[in-house]
Amino acid sequence: MLLMLPWVAMAQEKKDEKYLAGAVPVENGKVIFTKTIEAPLSAEAMYGIVKEWIGENYQPVEERPNHKLIAENPESYEVTAGGEEWLVFTNRALSLDRTRMYYKINIICYQDKCTARLFDIRYWYDEEREGGERYKAEEWITDEWALNKKGTKLSRMSGKFRRKTVDRAEELFEDLEIFISRKAIKSLMK
Repeated sequence: MLLMLPWVAMAQEKKDEKYLAGAVPVENGKVIFTKTIEAPLSAEAMYGIVKEWIGENYQPVEERPNHKLIAENPESYEVTAGGEEWLVFTNRALSLDRTRMYYKINIICYQDKCTARLFDIRYWYDEEREGGERYKAEEWITDEWALNKKGTKLSRMSGKFRRKTVDRAEELFEDLEIFISRKAIKSLMK
């Protein structure tokens, strides 16, 4: 059993590589994840598809009142939504470790592409215990805060936030890209 410990540690380090230095982009002191999505569409058509995606994915409900459309500008083909969702770290029989994550997603549409930006990321952790802890991404998941001094390992506490946030940003962008691609293919087949 002891002979397997180094292998388990190496597997964990390999798994964490994508979350190390540079995994959380910082622009002018702010954490901002950005993705450009290309599709053969006019800016107006792209905007219509993006609005449809926002409408399907950002509807406020009682337990997530901040999950909604915030602003739209048809003249500049720009839309912004606010997100509120749970990031679950572990979920076992008698233990649930999670945080509420708040963010904004802004999408600007152009001819043949759109640019999506995920920003203003905040967390409300352990809210059931005396009001919990509140963190901003800039003070919690950047390289400075979420990595060890050498930049070779994730910090125990903030590292789990970093891992889940990077994964969630990738999932959101991938979902948007798939949605746009499917709509673009349908419009080209007409």
